[in-house]
Amino acid sequence: MNQIRTSALIGLGALGILFGRKMPGVQVIADEARIARYAAQPVVCNGEECRFSYVTPAQGKPVDLLLVAVKATVLDQAIADMKNFVGPDTVILSVLNGITSEEHIETAYPGRTLWSVAIGMDATRSGRTLVFNQAGKIQFGERDGAMTGRVQAVADYLDACGIANEPCSDILYKQWNKLMVNDGLNQAAAAFDLTYGGLCRSAEAQAKMHEAMQEVIRLANLEGVPLPRDNDEQFLRTAMPTFNPDGMPSMRQDVLAKRPTEVEEFAGVVRARAKKYGMPTPANDFFYARIQEIEAGYCK
Repeated sequence: MNQIRTSALIGLGALGILFGRKMPGVQVIADEARIARYAAQPVVCNGEECRFSYVTPAQGKPVDLLLVAVKATVLDQAIADMKNFVGPDTVILSVLNGITSEEHIETAYPGRTLWSVAIGMDATRSGRTLVFNQAGKIQFGERDGAMTGRVQAVADYLDACGIANEPCSDILYKQWNKLMVNDGLNQAAAAFDLTYGGLCRSAEAQAKMHEAMQEVIRLANLEGVPLPRDNDEQFLRTAMPTFNPDGMPSMRQDVLAKRPTEVEEFAGVVRARAKKYGMPTPANDFFYARIQEIEAGYCK
């Protein structure tokens, strides 16, 4: 594949800001109303204003790389809005949480997608303001693990942008590992209304978090993805101590801001796929019901 020279981004939430601010000349896809709001209240990241070039879906032309960073709740609209930006050689990266966004994008734009996952960030967004200590990195690769020319082209581009990245031959493993983390950590923080520090102190939340993570591990193994049986313990032992005790994962941020959550991509997907194998998911059943209850209470 040729060198990546042009890029576009759809979704200017936490991940869109984190990565988009490092992409020179990136076009941010947005409708006219959203562009007007962005112009009235520019993005501020760690105290510095970020200037982006905005373009409507109708104005789009094919780019070499398209980064999808919307919430899963609006992915279908994003897929429609990015149509004019996708050409025969466009590479699409999705940094959405969960394990299903690539499947949806690949259905709409066959042969354009690399599977990917964003890890290691600790960003907190409030309105158009983002604060972070760790910007994280993008792990990506072909679904079958092949180290192709377009994988190398994306790595070269991200390196040039100063975006930490890791080309992977085991990207499905990486995605399921992140799903395990989100399924436990994100949902427990939202369901029990806790920060990272609060999760460390609550025996009830920790127990439910472990149960949910174990369900993901068992399901991954059934799906042919070899997550170790103690994968949850490894993560919580090595990663949790590095988190800011006053920080919180994205789902609790969504709940506090009364935004739609990604519970369908976490508990929803785990429950649906587990049914194929007759596998019970009591922890994810609990999280699914509790977080839906929380969302239903937004308007009260």
